Amino acid sequence: MPDGEAPADWQEIITGAAVPELLARAAGDRPDSRYCVFGGAELTLGELADQVRTGAARLAALGVRPGDRVAVLLPNHPDHIAVILALITLRATWLPINPRLRGAALEHVLRDGEPGLVLVDRSYADRLTGVLPEPPPPVITRARAGERVDLRWLGDAPAAAPALPAAGPDDVVGLIYTSGTTGPAKGVRVTDRMLRAAALGALFTTAPRDGDVYFLWEPLCHIGGAQMLFVPLLRPVSLAVVERFSVSRFWDQVRDSGATHVHQLGGILRMLLGRPPSEAEFSHRVRLAWGGGVTTETWLEAERRFGVRIAECYGQTEASSFLSVNTTGPHAGVGRVLPYLRAAIHDEHGAEVPAGEPGEIVVRSAGLPIVTPGYFHDEAQTRAARRDGWWRTGDLGRLDQHGNLHFIGRASDSVRRRGENVSAWEVETVLNTHPAVAESAMIGVAAEVGEQDIKVFIRLAGDTTLDVAELLYWCRERLADFQVPRYVEIVDDFPRTPSERVIKSKLSPSVAHCFDATSSTTP
Repeated sequence: MPDGEAPADWQEIITGAAVPELLARAAGDRPDSRYCVFGGAELTLGELADQVRTGAARLAALGVRPGDRVAVLLPNHPDHIAVILALITLRATWLPINPRLRGAALEHVLRDGEPGLVLVDRSYADRLTGVLPEPPPPVITRARAGERVDLRWLGDAPAAAPALPAAGPDDVVGLIYTSGTTGPAKGVRVTDRMLRAAALGALFTTAPRDGDVYFLWEPLCHIGGAQMLFVPLLRPVSLAVVERFSVSRFWDQVRDSGATHVHQLGGILRMLLGRPPSEAEFSHRVRLAWGGGVTTETWLEAERRFGVRIAECYGQTEASSFLSVNTTGPHAGVGRVLPYLRAAIHDEHGAEVPAGEPGEIVVRSAGLPIVTPGYFHDEAQTRAARRDGWWRTGDLGRLDQHGNLHFIGRASDSVRRRGENVSAWEVETVLNTHPAVAESAMIGVAAEVGEQDIKVFIRLAGDTTLDVAELLYWCRERLADFQVPRYVEIVDDFPRTPSERVIKSKLSPSVAHCFDATSSTTP
């Protein structure tokens, strides 16, 4: 498939077979083809289909029925993949849990999601103490496993396989809790068709060739990771799965896996560019790094240093992960809207604005339903997100005269200062081009007089040092006066979502130990 060309079968993927049938077809047509490799072990499509059938039988023996919510707290592993596909096969509702969650955040997802069964890895089991809903659901614990898939920890397989339900294309098969960067996570109801559309979005973006290998580091609780599980069911490609993202080992893992595609979700390109050059980053097979949130400077620097092409895409879990794709260059923003969706820019009253004007990005399906049926246990948020047939993304953007979508920032991620709205995305984009800055995050803090002041958090690049007063002088040459931060705090790292995005709700609004530009002193 040439770059920028729509997959010839995209309509068939949207309208056709549900995920269980796609797995059965792929396993029947290509039983010996590699589905994934994890560590030193390969898993073929035929082996995966066998494990999914066995897993579905074991889960059914535990009492799992269509529509039942099953929480899954497992690391990236072939066991995890087989469990997800087994739950989808049973038409149960897969409720993925971020392995990094603890305490109140974990409690929120478990109590809001109300699972009837919890599947947990032994290394995470102690986190469940005191956070399960009442009465507590049964918990099945997975002992530490090797590299190969083995679902015996689910219990004994029944003598006879269960009768499997018919697979409706719009059955709700997932309940994915969004990252909650600015508030409590919301449970997005995800249908079978949405999962297929998410995989299709990856095809639009990456234009795979037979035999390609996708490096899968994203946690499977995130749509960015989960969508990749279905791509090898649609094309003769495979996955190279690692348990977690490692900035220090990334290029070694990519090179050793023979990967041709890497996902640069969550700003990992900036992290990789902040590392010293290594031999591995010059000896890999990667053709394409694709994902979201890339600035023009990062785009060009990554292509130059890593010898890869960059593709940009934009979307959210609520709209099947992908809304637009850009494979042509940074001038096109986040690209053209995919043909099975529609997008527009609305003002605060819901009226469409002229081309080039900023406003809120809204989306709707172009035909068959690709947008979520709503949030679980939150009809108020669902009603607030829907307006006149459109789904409000909560993101700000604009459409240019060529139909390219440009992302400006989160509507909720802005600060009102000196009568002006200041976009965090715009300030962070400038800060991240400073040679001493690896990553930044902006929040609003209380001002002594008036509206808000701007506080930024800076993670330094490598072993560099930073003269903060010089940085702010540098900012004044590149930002409007009302966009220049007042407070600066240096941090070692940020609290992050599964996709490596900064969780701004966990950043401290305290200014007690910050550099204050009005006094030019550091407490």
